[in-house]
Order: sequence, then C-alpha cells, then structure tokens
Amino acid sequence: MITAEQQKQVDGAMELLSAYIAKAPWEEWMVEVFTEAVDYAAEMLELSADEVLDYLEEQPLGQMAHAHVFEHFVTTETNEGDESVLSEFMRTRVEQDENSFACQYLKALSKSELAIWEVLNFKAGKTAQVRRLGTDGPTLQVPMEADSIPANICIASRLLQLPDGSYTFSFGLLPVERSEAEDILAYLQQVRTEMLETAQNEDQTYEAADVEAAIAEELIDVIFHETFASWIAQGFEE
Repeated sequence: MITAEQQKQVDGAMELLSAYIAKAPWEEWMVEVFTEAVDYAAEMLELSADEVLDYLEEQPLGQMAHAHVFEHFVTTETNEGDESVLSEFMRTRVEQDENSFACQYLKALSKSELAIWEVLNFKAGKTAQVRRLGTDGPTLQVPMEADSIPANICIASRLLQLPDGSYTFSFGLLPVERSEAEDILAYLQQVRTEMLETAQNEDQTYEAADVEAAIAEELIDVIFHETFASWIAQGFEE
C-alpha cells in the first residue's frame, strides 16, 4: 500500500519525467506514438482521428488516455543506445536516489508489462483480487479506490511490485469489457502464430530465441494499441 508521503514522491518523479520527455528528441517521438494510437483506434472504429480526439477532450478520459500512452512510451521507446526513455531518465536524473521510494517505483515500472487482469473479488474502496486473464497464474491483491467494478470488466494495466512486496496498478489503467479482452488475447495468439510460421517458412536457419524476441516486441505494441482502441470503442458504444 502506498502511503501519502510515498505518493507525493512518485507524483514528483512523474512530473520530472514528464518535463524530461517534453524536450528533444523525446517530445516529437511521444507525439508520434500518441498519434499512431489515435489513428489505430480511429481506423478500428471507422471514425476520423479528430472524432477520437474530440472524445478524449473530456476528463478524466483525456488523463486516462495520456497515462496509457505515456507509460507505453517511457518503457518501450529507446534511444540510439537501445536504452528506454525511463532507463535514461533514471540513470541521468534519479540514480543517485536509488534507495528512495520514487526510484524503486520507477524501477518497478521499467520492468513491468501491460497485461489484462480479471477481477476475482472486490471490496469497495479498498482492494481487489486479480489474476492475469487467460491464465491459471497467482491471485494478487491490489489497492482499488472505486465504489464498484462491473462483473464484466477487466483491467488493462501494468502491475507493479513495490519494495515491501505488495502490488499496485500503474496510473495507465483502462477498464475493458471481458468479451473485448478475450478477443484481444485471441488476436495476440493469432499474431504470435502467424509471425512464427512466417519465420519458419522464410528462414530455415532462424534462431528460435531471436524469433521469440521479435514476437515479444511486436506483441507489446499490439496489446497497447488493442487495449487503447477497445477502451475508446466502449465509449462510442454507450
């Protein structure tokens, strides 16, 4: 559980990180990632990008969208040295405070991956027991400040393990209907299968480890775009 003081530290670090990527070369790349995400959603919904942007002007929708894109950007976009935005920021700005809670939080964020979680049990305004959708993985308890969670809603987010061993969702949390979430997982499996078949058919000398690395990298982008687009689609269906 994050205390008020720890949250203050994290908020301060995130403000510094936001300011860090508001400069070249990161600013232009962040805009590109956001634009690609909006274009992907617009194509999926057969809308214009402007219509999607108009929808996202409402709060807290805009904040939620920004957090989703922001976390994807800082953990996956890399510089010429193949160092992520977040890794570069930590090395140059906060490494000297590596024992602080904010630094530990950023380290957890840098190691995290976007996934879809099903809610197994929920206590209003307190905690939720969650498990990665489509797996028989462990059930984890996370803080959840919500009055209610519909039974058909899954959570697309990064789950961070804190220094004390507890877990918390990252800021880029998006609710996704279970049927949509299951479709996303099925599509991810389809992409994996097609990429593996292509590699096997085109190059008989392929290295399995290299292919798996390429597939994993591709799937990171796929789940990012799919969860973002599905979340927006739900708003237009209401």
